Amino acid sequence: MDSIAEQQRQAYEDMERLEQAVVDLMLQKLTKHRYRLIREQKISNLLDQIQARSKLITELNLDESGLRAKEMHMMGTGFDSFYAQLDKVRAHHRRNPELSVQPPELDYIKYTRNPEEADEKRRVLEARLRDTTNVENVEIDDTELETFVSEGDMDKLETMFSGDERFGRYVDLNEQHKLYINLRGTSTISYVEYLNVCTRFGDIPAAAKDNLYVEYLRSLAAYFESYFARSMPLFDLPKAQREADEAFEKEWAERKENEMDVELFCEPCQRTFEKETTYKAHMSSRKHQKTVDRLAKSTCAKSESRVDHAKRIARLEHKVQWYVRALGSKLSDTRANVQRRQALTEDERMHELHDVDEIEYSDDADTAHAYNPLNLPLGWDGKPIPFWLYKLHGLSVTFSCEICGNSVYRGRSAYERHFQEPRHASNMRRLGIPNTRQFHGVASISEALELWARVDAEKKAEDVDNDTFEEYEDAEGNVFSKKTYFDLKRQGLI
Repeated sequence: MDSIAEQQRQAYEDMERLEQAVVDLMLQKLTKHRYRLIREQKISNLLDQIQARSKLITELNLDESGLRAKEMHMMGTGFDSFYAQLDKVRAHHRRNPELSVQPPELDYIKYTRNPEEADEKRRVLEARLRDTTNVENVEIDDTELETFVSEGDMDKLETMFSGDERFGRYVDLNEQHKLYINLRGTSTISYVEYLNVCTRFGDIPAAAKDNLYVEYLRSLAAYFESYFARSMPLFDLPKAQREADEAFEKEWAERKENEMDVELFCEPCQRTFEKETTYKAHMSSRKHQKTVDRLAKSTCAKSESRVDHAKRIARLEHKVQWYVRALGSKLSDTRANVQRRQALTEDERMHELHDVDEIEYSDDADTAHAYNPLNLPLGWDGKPIPFWLYKLHGLSVTFSCEICGNSVYRGRSAYERHFQEPRHASNMRRLGIPNTRQFHGVASISEALELWARVDAEKKAEDVDNDTFEEYEDAEGNVFSKKTYFDLKRQGLI
């Protein structure tokens, strides 16, 4: 067994070699998607080894067992300990006379070789050998062509992803789509439509967010966490989870402070009212009481409080939306790919499945440095869309929304659509303004507040006018205004 000092020295040496291996991998220019994915997996594995070596060095330096201090004391006694260790080494080699020693550099040299260049050299050698020997099956010594990509890595990659994920290019939410269409308050929609609305949690009624909905959210979160581990090995998932939790707690605290919403909303009946008088009349109606009693009977067995249940659901929704933002354009790329595959014939679809290796290995080389001097939006294939299509949809015209943090939208359709999205509605609620249709098209904060003040004043004036314009008739046929009638009735004059 090596001494503790030797273990420390070996750990430091391994850390330096592992760090150099990471640098060598990062400096390689790879165009093939699979090779880049395997490289990220290798780098993640090397980083884990570096952490393990660092932990070992820390434990040895702490010396909780006291062996390191004892060993240091023995080293200071002269040459006795040195000759004792030398005898152990000689005895070991006498017992194993044919033991070969391999330099550690050979274990790390594979990280310096580019697998794409090795493939090209292998093809050239095979072609030369076939030309000289006229033999079809030629075996080549791959010792000098060994890279960090092995056959086992390629086989593992085949089983790591589903067919729809295409080795981490797209996401596969088919199982979550099945759960979604079975939820309360949702309708049966296609997979493409689901990819558009899978993160619009505000479209689902609050009364429909039961335990089945919680399981659906957990399924979404679990899938995205698994997808990060498989397709983005270097993504710091624990850090993202901490940031998501911190952001949620902050938003939840702000939501509790602004608990009084401008909109008059009845949660049991899922209805929004514009006037406070109508809202109060509804709350005292028999229909509302029946709905409340029915919901109370169905939920009386629940031990979890309503606030805790709402917070648990809000946390899961926030986490899923955080994951989707971290994925970038993966969701939109998946939607475009599904639409493209639906337009293919059966023969074209089968041909694509047979040629999946060629597609996966060649696409990136064409799109890695796409020439885009006009900064055009990218299409489903990752290439800039045609300029005529860019002008046709009016994408050259940009619109900004101050309410949404001066976000810029390309084209009138995207700008108009964003007024109905959850982000704009949430920012309107923070301003104390209901996101009704009359506020669509208002992007300035000052204009929105001014319009809301005018609308609110008109509503209050309308309530006052009702007391004047409504007429009541007494038993003798005399007609009075509403205010006069109730004043006389309280005085007992009519």
